[in-house]
Amino acid sequence: MHKIITAFLYVLLIAACSNNEATKEAAALSLSGDTILVSEKSSISDHIITRKSQLQDFTAEFRTIGTIRPVSGKFAEITPPFAGRIVKSYVRLGQKLSAGSPVFELGSTEFFEATKSYFAAQSANELAQRKYSRQKELAANGVAAQRDLEQAQSEAVISGNELEQAKATLNIFNIDAASLQMGQPLKVVTPISGEVVKINITIGSYAKEDSEPLAVVADLSRVWVTALVKENYFGAIKHGDNVEVYTNNNPQKAIGGTIHYIGEMLEEETRSLEVIIECNNAARELKLGMFCEVRFISSPKKAIILPSTAIMQEQDNDYVLIEETKGKYVRRKVESESISFDRVLITEGLGEGENVVIKGGIYLNN
Repeated sequence: MHKIITAFLYVLLIAACSNNEATKEAAALSLSGDTILVSEKSSISDHIITRKSQLQDFTAEFRTIGTIRPVSGKFAEITPPFAGRIVKSYVRLGQKLSAGSPVFELGSTEFFEATKSYFAAQSANELAQRKYSRQKELAANGVAAQRDLEQAQSEAVISGNELEQAKATLNIFNIDAASLQMGQPLKVVTPISGEVVKINITIGSYAKEDSEPLAVVADLSRVWVTALVKENYFGAIKHGDNVEVYTNNNPQKAIGGTIHYIGEMLEEETRSLEVIIECNNAARELKLGMFCEVRFISSPKKAIILPSTAIMQEQDNDYVLIEETKGKYVRRKVESESISFDRVLITEGLGEGENVVIKGGIYLNN
């Protein structure tokens, strides 16, 4: 029984000593607003490590997934402008075409009617212009009445407008009115230069104007990569920054590109922006629809970088501790971004040459 009582008293003595030490340490700290004072006799200072903040070269880097797509204006799905029967094909897969090159010919009743309307408008305009010219000559010699001249002029203007409207109708479908002949089939041409990447042309088949594209022409010498960039990386990218693209078939090879466009509309569900990267694709390594990995590399800039242990948190705010003098520390709110597992980039709130607590701040946070 005597041994049990002795052991119990020993435990009480140890606990009392521990509490006494904790009380001493607590008394060695004093807090006034954001200022923390540490007594010279306190051992807390032995646990505090500080470092002067310095500006250093920094290049932001992060990765995301992208999708290969054609450059806007460099991809054409060619469909018949009128319903009709395909009578001739001019192309094959992989063939290089210049803008205006024929792709296929189409025999179409609607096209014949459009041609007929154009030639009728042309004939009517020529007649009206000759009549107007004749009336002007007569008027100049004092023979024609003013009313006849004004009527001829009005008819000439109307017929001219009707001819231009007939031309515009043909131009919508890339039809050159100057080379048009009555009764000829419609020659459908490509609006862009590029190569034929898809064909669905069958001679003799009947095609409607709303049918699937009969041919696809694309200029794939350059392609776009669309990637979604998370909200916290917006400040790290800008137009013209270099980007590296990696594909599954050759994951070790970096394909260079530059940021072409940064979207202005945030996707609420993913909290991301669409970013378009333009890449040289002369080697044809990037195929349309392919998934790829995109590595963003921002332009070098000067920044303050600290160990992640320097950042303290209070509710939703980040702050650091600044040693103003020996034993005097001030809490400073900062804005920061994580750039690696153990490093943070200070974007706001801290200048160069300030003595920052990078380790042991937890002892000052009690």
